[in-house]
Amino acid sequence: MTDSGQNLDESGHIAVIGMAGRFPGARDIDEFWNNLASGLDTITREPARPVRTGAVPFADGPTYVPARGLLENPEWFDAGYFGYSDDEAHVLDPQFRVFLECAVAALEHAGQDPDRCPGPVGVYGGSTETAHLQTVQDHRERFPDLTDDDLLLAAAPEFLASRTAERLGLSGPATTVQSACATALVAVHLAVQGLLGGDCDLALAGGVAVHVPPKQPGYSEDGILSSDGVTRTFDARGDGTVASSGVGIVVLKRLADALADGDRVLAVVRGSAVTNDGSARIGFTAPSIEGQSAAIRAAQLTAGVDAGTITYVEAHGTATPLGDPVEVAALTRAFQQHTDELGFCSIGSVKSNIGHADTAAGAAGLIKTILALEHAAIPPSLHFQEPNREIDFASGPFRVATRYTPWRPRVGPRRAGVSAFGIGGVNSHVVLEEAPAPRSGGPIRSEQLLVVSARTPAALSAAAANLAAFLRRAPETVLADVAWTLQTGRQEHPYRAFTVADRAADAAAALTALAGGAADVTRATARDREVVLLLPGTGGRPGPGWHPLAEPEYERSFAACLEALAPEQAAAVHEALSDAREDRPSDLAVHDICVFAREYSLARLWIRWGVRPARVFGTGTGALVAAVLADVLDLPDALRLLVARAHRAESGRAVTLDGLVAGIRVGQPRIPLLSAQDARWYDAAGAAPDAAWWAREWSGSERGHAALAALLAEDRVLLQPGPGTVPSPSAWGGRSPLTPLGDSGNEGEALASVLDTLGRLWADGVSVGWSGFHDGVPRAKVHLPGHPFERRPYLLRPPEPVVGPGSAGLVPGAPWSATAPADAATSGPADGGGPDGGTLPLVLDLFRRVLALSEVDPEDSFFDLGGDSLIAARVLAEVREHLPVEITVKSLFAAPTALEFAEFLDARLSGGDPSTHGRQE
Repeated sequence: MTDSGQNLDESGHIAVIGMAGRFPGARDIDEFWNNLASGLDTITREPARPVRTGAVPFADGPTYVPARGLLENPEWFDAGYFGYSDDEAHVLDPQFRVFLECAVAALEHAGQDPDRCPGPVGVYGGSTETAHLQTVQDHRERFPDLTDDDLLLAAAPEFLASRTAERLGLSGPATTVQSACATALVAVHLAVQGLLGGDCDLALAGGVAVHVPPKQPGYSEDGILSSDGVTRTFDARGDGTVASSGVGIVVLKRLADALADGDRVLAVVRGSAVTNDGSARIGFTAPSIEGQSAAIRAAQLTAGVDAGTITYVEAHGTATPLGDPVEVAALTRAFQQHTDELGFCSIGSVKSNIGHADTAAGAAGLIKTILALEHAAIPPSLHFQEPNREIDFASGPFRVATRYTPWRPRVGPRRAGVSAFGIGGVNSHVVLEEAPAPRSGGPIRSEQLLVVSARTPAALSAAAANLAAFLRRAPETVLADVAWTLQTGRQEHPYRAFTVADRAADAAAALTALAGGAADVTRATARDREVVLLLPGTGGRPGPGWHPLAEPEYERSFAACLEALAPEQAAAVHEALSDAREDRPSDLAVHDICVFAREYSLARLWIRWGVRPARVFGTGTGALVAAVLADVLDLPDALRLLVARAHRAESGRAVTLDGLVAGIRVGQPRIPLLSAQDARWYDAAGAAPDAAWWAREWSGSERGHAALAALLAEDRVLLQPGPGTVPSPSAWGGRSPLTPLGDSGNEGEALASVLDTLGRLWADGVSVGWSGFHDGVPRAKVHLPGHPFERRPYLLRPPEPVVGPGSAGLVPGAPWSATAPADAATSGPADGGGPDGGTLPLVLDLFRRVLALSEVDPEDSFFDLGGDSLIAARVLAEVREHLPVEITVKSLFAAPTALEFAEFLDARLSGGDPSTHGRQE
């Protein structure tokens, strides 16, 4: 069954709730979109060079433009943020470093703190092959304690995902994907399956391809790289793509969970599929219409959508004369299973902007398409003028998007397909849909608490400055949503600061002052610092200003106190709280009930906000509040004792509660409770006091002076939720408790004061339950500036190569000497010499390096060792750089063993007939 409208089954689809990326010319996804929307080509190009057919180029021969897509400063890394030493950072694969930072940025963009995610978080991703492992080997003298195992764990591609999981504390699947150019999109598919199958509740998925230092641009007439350094996808002049770097990660969550949690949904993954071409193709590196079409069709069926409702396709689009026609034919075949409509679907490729980002290519295309859905616009696919002669756009559903166009489907929601195909036959396709309308958030307080943290004071100042700049750029952003995102969607670092504000402009001003050093920065010396609640049991005359806060938990708790009273007592309390007369008759029982109810309700409010007391201490009426909080008394019994005590005091009788206490349930303190009468802590593990002891404790006569030493003996945060003082201000010796409330009836001032106190507690390391702070009603997440990394360069350069037979490294453009070394007559295959010297050492070295083998026997076939036509093109490109010979891929097919190929080259160099060496070309 297919769907032509937005009728989402939330349980069966996946939300994209965040993403991050770095691509050529773009340090983040905002710059990436600006480049795409502006139609910018961000490839770095050098002046044209002659194509070498030997060591000396032909003066009038063909030329090529060396080109590459480069990241800005990919060697720079914040090692300290991830707990790495400088040596460890140097050894760690730069791709791992870039991927780690991108993963943090993606999580922050999504407003997700992995430390506080209720379920497992997975990571799926892959990287490309680089020379970093060999470069570290070449610098082993710098790292004398580095073992081979250490090196593999730090640089082998299979450890990318597990390294990320270990550093970020992710407990879900850590799956490294190696599917060539389809890696990132296959990772997304696997993450989707993991979420739907319950393996994880949140997932990161993407890919990275970075060479540090940058890989030198190369060109082979037999390869897939463009001769002029331009990727002309679908164009008649297209002759290949440009090698590029990049990293991209998306954060995924089940759609139903994302909507329930208030996450900002960027797009919906309706379906995905992965296939392989199998053996039904002309060669290992050749694409297949059947395989690609099967993946596209399977994704559409999984998504449950009619292909006629998909109005944009982000193609793989490598701009090769063969690849583009095959891809369009496969797409057309899949789409025409549903519709014969012509030209309704735009098609494009990000490779026309940034080149081919290798293992990150699928992530680049996916992120581009999600941004297009977000902005309701299709950016142009560049360099298209005339279609490839093998593509018949006029007879199919597609038209190339050549200009920036508002995206307005005729019916239904915006939907798109994204493809990524890997050499070797891997085909992946994802069907996306625009995000559903966001749900409304809960009630908004008049004041908001904005919290900021960082790993160092300098990073904290930068974070505050960046947040202030954001609020100035986007003053329309709901400040309550900003606060919610900061509170729940950021990792809590040791250096902390906060501000309380009612407007974005005021918040920006306060944050700017913080960044400039004009506000306090607190270092949380310990996480989850313990709090002692102080309950003095005093607080003025009840009246209309008695309730300090209009908070739901406060109101529920106050109502629970009144419900526990006799009806006439509850009515008397209501009357007292609404009577503003100064000369109204006093009633001690009503007064004490009001004091008790307010203090109890404020304590319950702080507990609801996650500030759970590790200790409680009360005096007077507060002693009964402490008993209820510690589960020694239930609420109705505490109020009965309170009323009885007040009546006896008003009648002039001695206040004794022995008889009453003996008749009620008195439990062991579940929270340690400090006694005002003997200055001892009582808890569930100790001996239970008798009824007479509790009667004295609750008589109201003890004021707690003797207990002060016990309070101050331990390094806990002291919090007094209500007004009053325990015991007297002068007794604290400079260590006064936090007292957010006075006797003011101004609710706005009270709220600001309470939020300021909550900010101080959080900054001091006290755990806060932010969901409870918002009374369980999540607000909307917003995308805010991420953590400002404090990067430094970590660069290992390959050593200068040595030129000559048997050397491990070759200088591009330097001629290879075909002269035999002095000991050539006695050397054999084992030591790299040939029967008569010649090019065998060069060939053995090339085979070994491009196939990543430790050694190669002269009789080994290049193709039996794992080579293919694409890798062969790399071998030939290097041969042309060093030897004055004209060769093609057919040459290697004709002479596939190292010895045969070397004999072929020797014959060419000597001017002989190569047909006598190896098989015929």
